Amino acid sequence: MNASGQRRLRAVVLICAIVVVSLLHYLTPTSHVILHPLLQRAYYIPILLMALWFGWRGGLLGAAIAGLFYLPHIVMAWGSNEEYSIAQYVEIGMFFVIAPLIGVLADMERRQKQKIQETAVKLSETYAQLQASVEQVRHADRLSALGELSAGLAHEIRNPLGALEGAVQILQRPELPSETRQEFAEMAGKEVGRLKSLLTQFLDFARPQPPQRILTNPAILLNSIASLAAETAKLALVEIVVEGLETKPIAIDSEQIRQVLLNLVLNAVQAMPDGGQILLRSRQANDSILLEVMDQGPGIAPENIERIFDPFFTTRPTGTGLGLSIAHQIVHAHGGALSVCNNPDRGATFTITLPLGVATPDASPNVKVLE
Repeated sequence: MNASGQRRLRAVVLICAIVVVSLLHYLTPTSHVILHPLLQRAYYIPILLMALWFGWRGGLLGAAIAGLFYLPHIVMAWGSNEEYSIAQYVEIGMFFVIAPLIGVLADMERRQKQKIQETAVKLSETYAQLQASVEQVRHADRLSALGELSAGLAHEIRNPLGALEGAVQILQRPELPSETRQEFAEMAGKEVGRLKSLLTQFLDFARPQPPQRILTNPAILLNSIASLAAETAKLALVEIVVEGLETKPIAIDSEQIRQVLLNLVLNAVQAMPDGGQILLRSRQANDSILLEVMDQGPGIAPENIERIFDPFFTTRPTGTGLGLSIAHQIVHAHGGALSVCNNPDRGATFTITLPLGVATPDASPNVKVLE
């Protein structure tokens, strides 16, 4: 049944209810002085429902129908009792006061509900448009990032390709001495190696491997990094100090995080050509483990801090600009964050924040502890 059919059915039922109440009035002897006041109040049920369902017009119609059916009974049954009759006329008047008032309130409530529904529909449409706009922005961002990556990769490849082209042209000269030929062949080999390294880093960035997690002791991890970088640091007159506070083991891919830490340490060594100290520190903060690499270099220029993790951004002439981007991506895949800030006195501190509560779906049920 559609809405209009339901409204008609409701109207018929309520009018029938008024007729039934009126018949009960007519059929009940006047000697039942308790039943007549109850039946008189029974009119309010269909009248108020008319007002609620059909508004103030429906309320007035219900009051009019009830009054028309009830008036003859007042005249015939209570005409001799003037005081009681007046009270009944006043009651009919109350029908015409209460019914439209309830109807007005019901109309206001319906209008408010309709406005809320219309607002909800508009909000839903706006949200859908916003989602579409967000997707467009994301698509544009992906295209922009792809353009930047392509431009950066092309720029990085162009230099070694140019050197290779020059070396090949020279090697093609038949009169070239063997010593010179050997020199340019070695140069070409170095440029090929540089290209392979660049493409390997680019693939690591473009297709990162998901972390294979095992429970790892952060302090032991930092000590292993200090051992790996010890010889390089010693040649650069750099001292590596480890401050590993007692922390809980954390579920990480130890090889990937070791790669990140080693990259940060080697960058710190290169940032201190005149020597200095690198501090490796692990500590627990709330539900996270913090791994910090603090150097005593010149620090990072304020305008570069926001861009330092961007692909192909580098301040070194020989850098590819992918190391920190890959490091950032690895830490993010662990559910953590990689950040950097300048120290108050000198140098910079890179902080790896890793959550303790990371699930380990890639680890076996008997997860071992890296020691």
